[in-house]
Amino acid sequence: MPDSEEKSILKGVNDLIDSELDLKDIGEAPHHRHKTSCDRLTKPPMTGIALDLIAKIYEKVEDNWVSDYHMPSEENWRFEKNKRIDGDNGPEVRLERAIVNIPDEIWPDAKCWVNQVPVASGLVDPHADGSRKIDLVHKCGDAYEFIELKIDSDTPLYAAMEVLKYGVLYIFCRQDGRVSPHIHIHEKENLLQAKKIHLRVLAPAKYYEKYDLSGLETLETSIKNGLAKFLAQPKFAFELEMDFRFETLSLILSRSRVTRKASG
Repeated sequence: MPDSEEKSILKGVNDLIDSELDLKDIGEAPHHRHKTSCDRLTKPPMTGIALDLIAKIYEKVEDNWVSDYHMPSEENWRFEKNKRIDGDNGPEVRLERAIVNIPDEIWPDAKCWVNQVPVASGLVDPHADGSRKIDLVHKCGDAYEFIELKIDSDTPLYAAMEVLKYGVLYIFCRQDGRVSPHIHIHEKENLLQAKKIHLRVLAPAKYYEKYDLSGLETLETSIKNGLAKFLAQPKFAFELEMDFRFETLSLILSRSRVTRKASG
């Protein structure tokens, strides 16, 4: 069910994105999911749009918080692996599960990767937002990467908006004093005390080939600059850096040095 028709902390956000990016003349909603929308938005006019978009998504989340129900799941913002692999999992889920199932002895960085991290389950309704989960979270030093994983579905624009929504939700959960009393604190690994969050769209290099790479760089820069300016506002009472980038799967895994040790 589209988020515009359900009780959700992100109710109406997809429609807001379509309106702010002037994409409502393209295909069916959500309009920013179509390749034509991605081709249009990865052009120079995108520069400077992201700050206003981020601010309005945040305002919409604030409006949606007004509810008689605030008993969010204790699983929200947990840092734990979900290793189960089912036969009907799609290619992105299978890859995500394959990554978190790599043994520590083969990949020393494996302990720093978790998947399917809930962000909003039960925030405004007991049955809402249970499917809103970050595909992969990677702890890298004192920072965390929130990763939207793509293989061949949707577009880079749609993926960017998905992980951006999670980034805005993260800021909201950190900032708004009405929310924090209802958020379970995970003492082992408290994501809500991070100093740096890197929002990432992660896909094979081939995924990006049918798009204008220079245009994607324009989109990337706009979102990155918008996040920096948004978080620089005096109203935010915590220290947080957040950025955004499109990355290829081979690059991020090579950076984490996946190496198989010789047996014996």
